[in-house]
Amino acid sequence: MNISQSNKEALKNPWVLGLLLFLATFLTANAIFIYLAFSSPPSLVVEDFYERGKNYEEAQRLVEKQKALGWTGVIMTPKTTRVNQHQLYEVLLQGKHSTALILDSVILHAYRPSDAKADFSVEMLNSKPGMYGADVSFNLPGIWDVIIVAKQGEHEFMVTKRFSISP
Repeated sequence: MNISQSNKEALKNPWVLGLLLFLATFLTANAIFIYLAFSSPPSLVVEDFYERGKNYEEAQRLVEKQKALGWTGVIMTPKTTRVNQHQLYEVLLQGKHSTALILDSVILHAYRPSDAKADFSVEMLNSKPGMYGADVSFNLPGIWDVIIVAKQGEHEFMVTKRFSISP
């Protein structure tokens, strides 16, 4: 029996070869994942996070001002939504005591959390008292956040909704 560090018989053992092959595969896969993580980040990090954090107090004041207005809003979306299909998206905006609002501007902002390059805005037009609509087409499938900003003079009101667009 020849037990020594210079013995080459261990490399002929299938268990040792299997263990070395597993270790090499594991290290190669991790190296590929690390490379992909650094070469194509998911773009989910906001670049101006510090400034947004500083503005948190002001954002809270805006929310309180919106509550004091007493306005309400409901976003109405189509039952089925598809990519590159023009559909009517509407919002019903009412003041205190359910009165119809006549606003200076209503803008629909569409944000895709996973891809900021796909974001867009559309101006909504008044179709009935308190009802505003826009013909919108989403160019990518997935989750979208819609924020509707309504302005009347110096008053501003926001309504938000998250929904999914089918391929």
